[in-house]
Order: sequence, then C-alpha cells, then structure tokens
Amino acid sequence: MIKGLKPSNDPASGDAAPEAKAVAGPAKVPVRLTKRASVPPPDPKAPREKICAECGLHFKVETGQKFYLCPDCYRRSFTYKRKGEKDGARVLSHITCAACGAQEYLPFLPDDPAKALCRACFAKERPEPKAAPRHSRS
Repeated sequence: MIKGLKPSNDPASGDAAPEAKAVAGPAKVPVRLTKRASVPPPDPKAPREKICAECGLHFKVETGQKFYLCPDCYRRSFTYKRKGEKDGARVLSHITCAACGAQEYLPFLPDDPAKALCRACFAKERPEPKAAPRHSRS
C-alpha cells in the first residue's frame, strides 16, 4: 500500500481492507495453467524473413547476414566511386576522335588516346546487342 492513501473497500482491487476480505464472498477458484505444445526452435541454417526498415518490403536473409534493408535499398544507400575518382572529383580526358576528328572530353582515361573514339563514332561501331529470345505462350 502506498503511504498516505486509504485502502479502498472494492473487493475486485487488491487493496481491500483485511476486514472487508473476511466478509467478501467465497474463496477464489484456482486458475489452471497449461504449457504450450513444445515448438521446435527454427533451423539456424534456414533463411529468415525480415521487413526492410526503409521501404517495408519483405525479404529473406541468409544465415550470418545482419541486414535491416532489402537488397535494393541497401544498394541505393551507397555512393559508388568510379575508377580514378578521389573525393568525388572526376577526371576528364580531352581526346581527338580517331574516326571523325571531333574533339571531346571523356570521363575516363583511354588505353590509347590516339585510337580513342568520340561517343557518336563509338555508338556507330558498337555491335548491336542480341535480342532476348521470345517464348511463345501456349
């Protein structure tokens, strides 16, 4: 009991006065407790399902991984540095196109600047990508 508070006479609360308990009705019926059926622990090698902290999508995590972001959000959280970048500065190299003679800046250092092509000439000489095979729906 808290000091300074008077006990209540409500039999439902546990603060009833001792004389009120003796006058209150029959004794309480004991509660029967039963154990839950034993559930086997989850397989530690099985992938766990988690919810992404950023987008809220469900994703699976393999054993030993401690991700709180789905793979897409995890990839977006990094700023990837390109080869040759230092502190966010980009190196541009000035070239003269070997095919058309146009002068252009490239965001990388070519292996042989004398044989370097501008973007337009490179796009013309680049082989066409193979189309993905289409499957017929039967």
